[in-house]
Amino acid sequence: MRFEPRKIVITEDENSLWYPLRTVPRHEIKLYRQLEEKGIPVYLPVMPAVKVHHVCYKTNSYRYEDEVLRPMLPSYVFARLDCTQRQSVWRTNSVRALLDVPKVQQASFAEELRGLQVMEELSFHTKVEYKKEIAVNDRFVIEEPRQFEGSYGYLVERRKRFLWVIKLEIIGGCVTAEIDPRQYKFTKV
Repeated sequence: MRFEPRKIVITEDENSLWYPLRTVPRHEIKLYRQLEEKGIPVYLPVMPAVKVHHVCYKTNSYRYEDEVLRPMLPSYVFARLDCTQRQSVWRTNSVRALLDVPKVQQASFAEELRGLQVMEELSFHTKVEYKKEIAVNDRFVIEEPRQFEGSYGYLVERRKRFLWVIKLEIIGGCVTAEIDPRQYKFTKV
């Protein structure tokens, strides 16, 4: 059964608040369907991915690829709940934690969810990869482009949205450079 989430407009309501729900691993779609059946506004950000199937039949083996939708943020679903719905969500076996977002922060949280929707829409046209944020003073290794592959460095500061000052470890010393992080692939170490 293919999963196709409904488009939802992220709005604020005085009687209910948006909550991130941490799910049991791989229960995002199951929880999404349960909440949708109950009529609860729910948002599950997804992005396209390729699922590889390996098939063995008698002495022949082959594989084929299938395009599927996977959760953009594993183990997270977002729902707008009132007090009674909040209690009923805890009764499902798929929820591990309900993270609290205070009422005063609901406007900014709803804006972040709308930003996720933009990223979700973008993922259908270009490759989008979610990674935990590299913060100032975090150590990382560069994976791409090839000429810098395997280089270690530190994020010194963020000057603008797409301008980082980094310190690269090269031959026992350090070099400081300004880079556009969109042109590199990093892994936090």
